[in-house]
Amino acid sequence: MNALMRLKAGLDATPWLVMLLLLPFLGILPPVPIDETRYLSIAWEMRQSGELITLHLNGSPYFDKPPLLFWLLNLDWSLFGVSLWGARVLPLLFGAGCIALLQKLERELDGTATGQAPWLMLGFMYFELFSGVVMFDVMLCFFVLLAFVAIMQWMRDGTRRALGLLFLASALGMLAKGPVALLHLLPPVLLARWWMRPTGTQPSWKRIGAALLVCVLGGLPVLLWALAAVQHLGQAEAKELLVTQTAGRVVESFAHNRALWWYLQWLVPLLLPWPLVLRLTRLRTAFASAMPSLAARFGWCATLPAFVGFSVVSGKQLHYLIPLFPGLALLLGTMLRAEPQLFVSRRMLAFSVLVLGLLLWAILRPGDTSPAPIAPGALKGLFALTVVLALSSIGLLMRRSEQAPERRVAWVMLLLTVALLPVIRAQVLGAMDLRGLAQSVEQMRQQGVPLARTGNEPGLITFLARLPEPLPTTADPTQWAQQHPAGFVLVWSSRETPPGTLHKVRAANGWVALWPASAWRNPPSGVVASQVAVASLGCSE
Repeated sequence: MNALMRLKAGLDATPWLVMLLLLPFLGILPPVPIDETRYLSIAWEMRQSGELITLHLNGSPYFDKPPLLFWLLNLDWSLFGVSLWGARVLPLLFGAGCIALLQKLERELDGTATGQAPWLMLGFMYFELFSGVVMFDVMLCFFVLLAFVAIMQWMRDGTRRALGLLFLASALGMLAKGPVALLHLLPPVLLARWWMRPTGTQPSWKRIGAALLVCVLGGLPVLLWALAAVQHLGQAEAKELLVTQTAGRVVESFAHNRALWWYLQWLVPLLLPWPLVLRLTRLRTAFASAMPSLAARFGWCATLPAFVGFSVVSGKQLHYLIPLFPGLALLLGTMLRAEPQLFVSRRMLAFSVLVLGLLLWAILRPGDTSPAPIAPGALKGLFALTVVLALSSIGLLMRRSEQAPERRVAWVMLLLTVALLPVIRAQVLGAMDLRGLAQSVEQMRQQGVPLARTGNEPGLITFLARLPEPLPTTADPTQWAQQHPAGFVLVWSSRETPPGTLHKVRAANGWVALWPASAWRNPPSGVVASQVAVASLGCSE
């Protein structure tokens, strides 16, 4: 019992360690197409070729993202072994780092804080889910938080060490996801005189200008990388990397182009569970009491301007907003200190019941897991995990405790997030599990079966099949089929599924399948023309 009490006290003091409890569950979900499979394949091609500067997808230069994630994935695989689980350790470690940095930042901003913000951050369901998927946003969130710590120290103390830390954070942030990092960093710098007002001292415009210059100069490493990456490319490819990938996404996005108000309709589910447990009658008072504080003002500057910026930018995805969570957690934490009764933790019982209801639905109406069937015993084990965790969350909520409400809600949300994973696996991602298809491709390759891919296939199976090199691309599948009558073409499309496919798998809003050469030689009317048109398209993110 004493050991358990010491463990609980240790976790209460260091909430970032709680994130590491997710480590055993990183393999429950299959690799998520299209994004996660694409990034894994890019990192795998880097590992196979040894080319660390110019990124490649299916053997062609890849311009959409900077290289840091792929460098770190290869380092990660060297430490933990080449596997999906090993790759997912990386974002989880960055997630734990986000909690630790937010804890430090809150202490810097408010010496009276008792650790509300890191628990609030830990409780965001969306943050927990994306900390277990190979993407860029949790990593970017870490570097944004590192920059926030540096900005706070520089505006308060003016030390060169803080300025050096700001340059490092800005440089790594842009190597992680490009100039979008500045959308997070510039508002707290520009508004420093406003959020520093509660301290009684305001930074000079010279100090603010120095911080702005350092943030912008943080783009030099990614610029040097881009210039090195285009050394052996043509003029059109260089323009694609240096101009189109930034300006195109801002002005008229070629991917995820959505309306100005699109984010607003998703705010409540995005911020769960906190909207569920808020006492709305006390929200206004808590906000008014919190806003004069340094932490609340900094949180506001780290959230609202960037949210407006992302709303204006044409390309929109929900996970782009993950680096806004720390600022919101700072603001909510200050409100909670001003109004301790702001949260009603027992409202989380509704979420626990919802998870049990979803489990019952998954049992009565099982989803399609045909691409990679789950053994009945394994499925029962996963569902048993859901039951145990959901019931544990109910027990935690019903037990009388002096635990702070944000900590209780964060623990419950962590339990319920893991409890949801088997349901998501069975009902949603089971139909998108590409590992069976990848295994078939690898077996065919070893048997000498001719294989090719259409030009738009976004690297779905290169990593999963551990291909030593990407499948060759065919611009004319019909001609290729005539030359390789025993071969198969890997096709990805959002159109109607063609006949004669082997191992058809859903992928995002489309499908991927192996289409035998015989289907290309004698296709139904109009099918070849349709697929040739699809094959000629580029793959967009």
